Amino acid sequence: MTAISDVRIRCGHCRAIFACPVAFRDLETLESAVAAGLQATCPSCGQVVNCTMKNMMWRNADGSPGGVSA
Repeated sequence: MTAISDVRIRCGHCRAIFACPVAFRDLETLESAVAAGLQATCPSCGQVVNCTMKNMMWRNADGSPGGVSA
C-alpha cells in the first residue's frame, strides 16, 4: 500500500485548489472512494466537484507528489 497525506482537489469550474473533506491514509482507499463517486463542494464557487484521479492531488508519505500536481 502507498501511504498518502494532504489530499487536495482542483475545481473544474473556478480552478481553485482546496483540501479534500475526507482524509485517506493510502492510495488504494482514495481510489476506491473515487470509484464510488466521491464528491466535494468547492469553497470558492460553491460548485459540486466530481472527484476523479485527474482533478485530485496528494502527497505521498515519502514527500513525493501524486496526481495532477505531479
